[in-house]
Formats: sequence, structure tokens, C-alpha cells
Amino acid sequence: MDTSAIIVESVTHRFGKLVAVDNLSFGVDQGEIFGLLGPNGAGKTTAINLITGLLRRQHGAIKVMGFDPLTEPRQVRQLIGYVPQETNLYADLNAVDNLLHHAALYCADLKAAPGRIEALLRMMSLGERRSDPVRTYSGGMKRRLALARALLHEPQVIFFDEPTLGVDVQGRHMLWEHIKAQQAQGKTFIVSTNDMAEADALCERLVIIDHGRAIALDAPEQLKTALGRDIIELRTTPAVEDPAALFAGLGIGAITRTTADQLRIEVQDAEAIVGEFISRVTAIGHRPQHRLESVRIARPSLDDVFLHHTGRGLRE
Repeated sequence: MDTSAIIVESVTHRFGKLVAVDNLSFGVDQGEIFGLLGPNGAGKTTAINLITGLLRRQHGAIKVMGFDPLTEPRQVRQLIGYVPQETNLYADLNAVDNLLHHAALYCADLKAAPGRIEALLRMMSLGERRSDPVRTYSGGMKRRLALARALLHEPQVIFFDEPTLGVDVQGRHMLWEHIKAQQAQGKTFIVSTNDMAEADALCERLVIIDHGRAIALDAPEQLKTALGRDIIELRTTPAVEDPAALFAGLGIGAITRTTADQLRIEVQDAEAIVGEFISRVTAIGHRPQHRLESVRIARPSLDDVFLHHTGRGLRE
């Protein structure tokens, strides 16, 4: 039995000479929270638009719960919910009227809509503000209302673009809890985000897209382990001016100066060589002599995975 919520097979889409999606393939299981990561302009939005049927693909195959968005758009629209990056709510309407407007467009049973709206407003902790204009809402409240709107017609698959953009820490964790609660009820989420901490906290698997191609796909922990490296963070007084020379021969990788006096150094086996690192930093014969303020060994983060696969150059 096929348990796939989404199947993307060898999909390519061009805008003139620009190849926005290039032979892209990945699958999402039903009930999974799946991450879609990539630099700006990597093809994430185009991929979502192709899957949801907002764009007509040029090559390849896509299925959403077994339906093709190109030939069966009505079925796909009923199965999906979408929370865009820009929270495009009607600012002068209150929460109830925003949801009623959505219900008129997407809900098959309008008689059930008022009860469903009240339940969603309570779930999103918006009941007490149900009659207030949305323009008076905080960023977190707007994102919760946008999620309520996406859930109103009871879709099976929800696309959430930058879930916690502009949301404070408390609001962020509340949104994560709502997503996980919906997952527990069998919903599938595709989360597009540039927040690596968010992807790490939410996603069971993720795909990193760059230049329209899938360049890495796995669970976050597996992707971090696959880097095969550790991180040593050193803080000294005074700062180490030439760390490549000081630590020559220890098999170091990338060196980043995170602050004026702190270094972040990628190595193969931190525990085996951290003693030698400390010895060289504190050696009496060195000029200037350094005092070790702190040392920390860490595993790679999802940021490290992302930068490893996509590079450190700025994307505009």
C-alpha cells in the first residue's frame, strides 16, 4: 500500500532560460513533517507552486495523495492547505470574517463552517480576540490565524512557508506545538524555512535544494552525522591571529572567527586532538602567550550541514 502524501519525480521547470527546478525528485510520507530548505532563489517556492498546481510543470511527474495537480486540480485543492510566507489576511476584517470568507471558497459544507471556525479559534488561543480587526493582532496571532484558515476545510496536506517569520519565542513554540498536534491527527506538513533551528526541531526528514536540484535528503541527525566532523570553539586572550599556522598538522578544516577573540574550528575527531589544541594555545614559548578563556566541543549543527552543501556565499 502506497503511504506517500507527495511524490515528485524528475520535475523540471524553466522560466525562459532560467532553470528554476532541475530534475527534482523527492517523496513525503503521509503524517510526516517534511522540511524544504535552500538558499534564496534555490527553487523552493517554484517547487511548492508546482506541487500545489499554481504552476503547470513542464517535465516530470507529481502526485498529491495520488492525484495529479496538472490533470486533477480540483481534487488536489481540496486535499491541501497553504500558509504563505506573507500572511495575506484581510487586515480590516476580524478573525471570524476572515475564516468565513475562506470557508465560502473552500468548504464543501458551509453549514458546518461556523462550528469549525469556533473550534479552530479556541485551538489557536484566539477566541477572546475573535471580533477584533486583524490589523490589531501581533505577528504570532496572525500566523496562528493563517494556520487556522489553512486547516478550515480539513485538508490532508498543509504547506507552511516560513512558519514563525516575525514571531517571538513564545509564539514560535506555540506554532510548533500546533503543527505537531495536527501531525498527531494524521496531517502531513511540508515546511519551507530558512530557520535551521526550526527545521531541526520540527522536521523528521528534509531536503536541501540548490539551483533547483535536491542535493541532500535525510533526517536532520543523519545529515549532521554524515558530515563526519566535530567543532572546537576556543576563546583566548589575546586573540589567536594566525590559527592556521598555530594548529598546522592537526587536520583542521574550516576556521571561522565568530567574535574577535573566539574561533570555531572544524576537525575530524575533536576528543583525540583537543589536548594538543590547548597545549599549543597555552605554550609558554609562543609570542604572544595566550590565556585560554574557554573551550567547547560540539557536534555539527544543521547550519553546518546547510553551509556545507550550499556554500557560504551570499544569495540575493
